[in-house]
Amino acid sequence: MASEHERIAQIRARLERTAPPPRSDIALSIGDDAAILNALTTAGSVLSVDAQVEDVHFRRAWLSLHELGARAMASALSDLAAMGATPRAALVSIICSGTLTDAELYEIIDGVGEAQARYACTVVGGNLARGAQLSITTTVIGTAPPKPMTRTGAQPNDGLYVTGMLGSAAFGLTLLAREQPNRALPHVERWRVPTARIVEGHEAANRAHAAIDVSDGLLQDLRHICEASSVGCVVDLASLPKPTEVELAHELGVDLEQLALRGGEDYELLIAASEPPIAANVTRIGTFCDAREILLRDASGTVREAHVEGFDHFGLGV
Repeated sequence: MASEHERIAQIRARLERTAPPPRSDIALSIGDDAAILNALTTAGSVLSVDAQVEDVHFRRAWLSLHELGARAMASALSDLAAMGATPRAALVSIICSGTLTDAELYEIIDGVGEAQARYACTVVGGNLARGAQLSITTTVIGTAPPKPMTRTGAQPNDGLYVTGMLGSAAFGLTLLAREQPNRALPHVERWRVPTARIVEGHEAANRAHAAIDVSDGLLQDLRHICEASSVGCVVDLASLPKPTEVELAHELGVDLEQLALRGGEDYELLIAASEPPIAANVTRIGTFCDAREILLRDASGTVREAHVEGFDHFGLGV
C-alpha cells in the first residue's frame, strides 16, 4: 500500500488529466495547505457539502468505485443546480477503510475526475484519512446567478414544475436490492450516477420564484418550499413523470406512484414559477395555493391530504 503522500501525488496527477481549462479565479489548487480562489468582482459564491457513506448511502456491491466517485460529485453539485449557480471548485475528503487498496482509491478518483470534467468544476484540494468505513465528503463552490433561487418565494397560483423523471432512482435502488438490476438498467444507472441539473438551473433562475432539488423525495422536499414560502400546494398525480415499467413494478410489488412521491435521490429540480421555467425537460405537476398543506389530486379530481414522509438520517423506522 502506498503512503499517504504517495497517494496524494497520484491523486493530483490523475485529477490533472481531467481538470477543466485553467481559470483565472483559481490562484492555487492541489499541493499546498489550502487552495486559493480569487474574489469575483460582482457575483457572490454559493457553497454546499454532501457526504456519501458506505452502508448508509450506498453498498459497494451496488456500484463500481468509479461510479461512486462520480456520484459523490454529482450529488453535491445538485445543490448548486437548485440555486442556479455555476460550478467553480470542489474539495473532496475521503475516509479510506482499512481494506481499500491503492487501485480502488484511484478508481474513485477517476470517477471524481470524470465528474469534474463533465461539470467544469475543478477539484482544488481535499483530505485523505483512514477510518472504519469508506466515505466521501464533497464540498462544492459555485458562482451565484444575479437572482439565486431559494426555497423562499413560491406564490399562490405558481405552477409546480419538475425536471426529468421522479421515482426512477428509487426504482433502480429497488432492483439492486432485489438483485435484478438488468431488468431495467436505465433506472439503476440513474441511481448509480445521478445528473446534477446545472443547465436547467441556469435556465430556471431568471423565472423561478423558488426551487429545491429532489434528494429526499418529492413530498418531503416540496414541504420545505411550502414551509419556507408560507404556501401550500396541490399535486396532480396524473401528471407525475414516473417510470413506465408497470408490469415489472406489479411483479415486484412496487407502486410507481409512491416511488415518484416519496423516492429520493432523483436529484431533479422542483421549481415554483408563474410560467414554464425552461423550454424542455420540464413537467408541470401541480399548483401552489394559500392553504398551508400539501394536497394530492387524482385523475378523477378527488383531493386528499398528503402524508408527507421521505428519507431522514435520524428518523425512526428509516
